Amino acid sequence: MAASLLTFPARALAGLVVLAGAACPGWASAEGALLTRLDGAAIVVDGARTLAAATGLAVGAGSLVDTGEHTALLRLEWPDQRVIDLGPATRVMIEPPGLPAVGGQPPLLYLLQGWAKVSVAGPRPAAAVVMPALQALPFSGAAVFSIEGRRRSVFAESAALDLAERGAPARLLHLGRGAFYDGSAVRPRPSAEWLPRVPSPFRDSIPLRGANGVGQGRPARTLPPPAYAELAPWLDAEPLLRQEFPRRFAAFAQDPAFRRALKQNLSAHPEWARRLESAH
Repeated sequence: MAASLLTFPARALAGLVVLAGAACPGWASAEGALLTRLDGAAIVVDGARTLAAATGLAVGAGSLVDTGEHTALLRLEWPDQRVIDLGPATRVMIEPPGLPAVGGQPPLLYLLQGWAKVSVAGPRPAAAVVMPALQALPFSGAAVFSIEGRRRSVFAESAALDLAERGAPARLLHLGRGAFYDGSAVRPRPSAEWLPRVPSPFRDSIPLRGANGVGQGRPARTLPPPAYAELAPWLDAEPLLRQEFPRRFAAFAQDPAFRRALKQNLSAHPEWARRLESAH
């Protein structure tokens, strides 16, 4: 298994840590999400910048967020009160730019691994969630999504939502409020085996903090660029997500070891071929 991006902080302490990239100066100026709660460690890869997650950080479209194995909660809030809570050992892409619209709306989240709770205030369906081989059409209310190994689960906590299997033949599955999808079928309630694994903060009602400008003006700590193994789960992800990576992560490929690993594994991400040829 590839190493987690959360090996970064230890490496950063061994070298020069640079303060750069201001955290969100205020809620009104945030173009995307605002990181409002963090209990534990997490890394944000925003464009070619790698940042230590901290409250007050503005997280833009396409950002990769990687939480640590012992991270209890990371919360992102939007001005319209859409909320994403992330649990431990979780990898997500926020507002993934390479994916098509789902139910007429751009996806709010791509969950590659781990735990995410997505909440939408108000009656208007405003959140679509994409996972490997599965996607949730826009919904309102709260729902929990998990990927543990090859197992995908969805709990419609306070939302009625439709799931669409990606691929052919595709099935459309409806989950009423309180229903549970265990990866094979829709059940009336979550299984007794799944419930204890749900991150405990997901069970609590946690007040929103974005409107208070939490953490505003706090600088974000820049970390060293990722090694190939640390970014590999995304570099090897589905093609629609990967297509922009050669441009976005071109600076990472300037590292000889990163570039060498790209070449050795080119069959897993052939979109890098032209970028690597032009680097000669």
